[in-house]
Amino acid sequence: MPPDSAGTPADEPPVLVEDRGSVRWIWFNRPRVHNAQNLDLLEALQRALDDVERSETVRVLVLGGKGRSFSAGHDLKQSAENPRYRANQSTAERRWRQEWQMFVRPVERIRQLPIPTICRAQGYSLAAGMMFVEACDLVVATPDAVFGSPILGPLEINDAEVPTFVRSVGVRRAKSLLWLNERLGADEALALGLVNWVVDHDELDRHIEVIAERLAKVSRETLELSKLSFQFLAARQGWDDFDRYHFLSHQLSHHTSPALDLYQQRLDS
Repeated sequence: MPPDSAGTPADEPPVLVEDRGSVRWIWFNRPRVHNAQNLDLLEALQRALDDVERSETVRVLVLGGKGRSFSAGHDLKQSAENPRYRANQSTAERRWRQEWQMFVRPVERIRQLPIPTICRAQGYSLAAGMMFVEACDLVVATPDAVFGSPILGPLEINDAEVPTFVRSVGVRRAKSLLWLNERLGADEALALGLVNWVVDHDELDRHIEVIAERLAKVSRETLELSKLSFQFLAARQGWDDFDRYHFLSHQLSHHTSPALDLYQQRLDS
């Protein structure tokens, strides 16, 4: 079957789900474009999260990406190639609704799951890919992992990932990463606390399986209460308010003259 415009063969789903005992593995499955996130992928992810939220037997969630990368962010070609996506960018309110429902809510849902979550990060974790990395409780990366967000300068948009980077690496490093379009390698990400472990590719899945098995030995109730305490702390530190404020600032930035000029250039190219 021919691939779709985003690089997934037509007979393959954009998200794969598998169970390894009590551990649910959810895979982004658009490897030809480094798992760039289009609407089909994000909608499939929402359905996969529905199943996780309903399950009483899934004890740990692993989020990964097939191929060379975890996720290179949103698929910017959607603006030109997907009429529904482009129509939803035509007004401020439709863009706001689409980005809230499709970009923000899946990340929030992963962060709020009562079970522990592990991100499997290899290759690129950029922009919206970084949002999923940060939303997970634990991160296992490979030596070739690269983290960043090429949005603020190249697209003239107040990057949606600002809270993600501040939480992950602190204010000053976040500013240089976002404002100067820099990248974090695996070793620096480990030193800053963005990732928990860096392991070779051939050891990656087994390392995650060992961690997941250890987590599954702790009662669901105990881990859920522990996660609630961390979430309470984040709320009292103002992270929820920061997220809400920044989302509106991000939406406004789509409508500045520099951002609109670059957006039109992408449509015309």
